Order: sequence, then structure tokens, then C-alpha cells
Amino acid sequence: MAYPCAVLLRFAPTPESPASNAGSDPSRHRTLLFVAAAVSIAATMLPWVRVQFEGLFGRHAGPPGWQSSAGFTCLCTCLLVAMLAMSETNAKATQQAARPGSLLLVLLATLALAFEWWQGPGHLGGVSACWTVAFWVGLATCPLLLFACARRFASIQTR
Repeated sequence: MAYPCAVLLRFAPTPESPASNAGSDPSRHRTLLFVAAAVSIAATMLPWVRVQFEGLFGRHAGPPGWQSSAGFTCLCTCLLVAMLAMSETNAKATQQAARPGSLLLVLLATLALAFEWWQGPGHLGGVSACWTVAFWVGLATCPLLLFACARRFASIQTR
């Protein structure tokens, strides 16, 4: 016996036209997005500040980068952007839904990291601190991630 509501649950497939895949975004931007996101995530797992004058005060590093507000923003943003990129299909509707959100998220993370850089590392245990290589890597990969998201967003606008 067929259930009457079963007819309502049949979804039509998304119509695909040959023109919708013609301007598909290059895989290098998707690869750049995943690599930059992975490097940023790895950078947030390491300390972002250390004692500036290690010869005088000893070698001390601060907490991992994700424990700061900008580091946590960077970590969550990179995870969300990678998840959104993985959830995309060739359908234009999924790309129009995911790519503007990815661009906005990465823009906010880049601004948060730029503000953190502008404020400076501050002090660590009462001693002046300086940025570590992990912070500079995170700061450098966010604009790369922003570039990749912007190029992917522009590719759906030109179709």
C-alpha cells in the first residue's frame, strides 16, 4: 500500500544545464583555500607570544593562539570555511549559498587578526612579549584565504 504523503516527499533533482558548469571555479582556488585553512588551523594550535628577551628572562611561551579571541575566531572561521567548501556541489544554488558566507567569515577573521597585530603582543608574565612564527604564519595565511574566497565568489558572479 502506497502512503499518500510519499508522493510529497519526492524531490526533483536540481536542473543542470551545460552552461552552469562552463565557468566552474578553478581547482587551484579550492586547493589554495584548503591549504591556507589547514595552515591557519595549525598556526592557532601553537603559542602566538613568547618572552621578548629570552637571554634575560628565560624561554617562556604563552598559551596556544586559539585561546585568544582573534585566534579562536581564526580557528572557527577556517573550520567553517573548509566545511562550506566541502559541502558545495556543481549546482549554482549551493555555490551562491556558500561562497558569500565564506567570504564574509574570512573577512571578519582577517580583520580580527589585523586588530590583534595592531594592538601588539603585550606582556607575558609581567615581561614584554613578542610574536612567534606561528602568529606571523596565521597572519599571512588569512589574506591568502581571503583571496581564494574572493576569487571563488567572483567566479559565480561572472556566470
